[in-house]
Amino acid sequence: MSKRILIADDHELFSSGLESLLCKNPDYLVVSHFKNGKEVQTFFDKEGNADLLVLDLNMPVMDGIQLLTYLQRNHPLVKVLIVSMHQTESSVHLCKRLGAKGFITKDSHLNILLNGVERILEGGEYFQDVFREVNPEPGSGFYEKLMIEYNLTNREVDIIQLILNQYESNEIAEKLFLSPLTVKTHRKNIFRKLGVRNLTGLVALMKEQPRF
Repeated sequence: MSKRILIADDHELFSSGLESLLCKNPDYLVVSHFKNGKEVQTFFDKEGNADLLVLDLNMPVMDGIQLLTYLQRNHPLVKVLIVSMHQTESSVHLCKRLGAKGFITKDSHLNILLNGVERILEGGEYFQDVFREVNPEPGSGFYEKLMIEYNLTNREVDIIQLILNQYESNEIAEKLFLSPLTVKTHRKNIFRKLGVRNLTGLVALMKEQPRF
């Protein structure tokens, strides 16, 4: 029986090319494409099933981090391979803590992608050995632009994403292998840098930010 694969990426050219590549293997069947995380959420909530979800992080409506958080809580058996241009070590580690089984970058060789898919479908994990901490450049994504504008660190961006996904400080500490006191300190620094007083202010500010 063919392995059922989903692709979630808002760039049609990439998702169609990826489907063509995967379908060269008769053991793989690409069931559907999705342009945002909300569509994937609806698919699984309606009792849809798949052996693997190939997921981009930077999508409209519901991004990859938000979707990973939802799947971990509601559909923990779903296997996810991240294929993204996000190349920071902290982003990779965060995805792993949120249940992703693999992470490769979009500029990787095709063999790396195929190896990752095969490894995860066989029950393993596939995280590329080397990830670069990079200084985000303009145009590289919503959170990277946020880092530049407000002088945020990678760790602070990780915490912002978890806060927005309704994780409490103790849960964030567990996910990121930090102490609750350290998370509390990070929260204070984040609110100070962003010029907000509380979670309500943070949510309002995020809604005001353009989704590049």
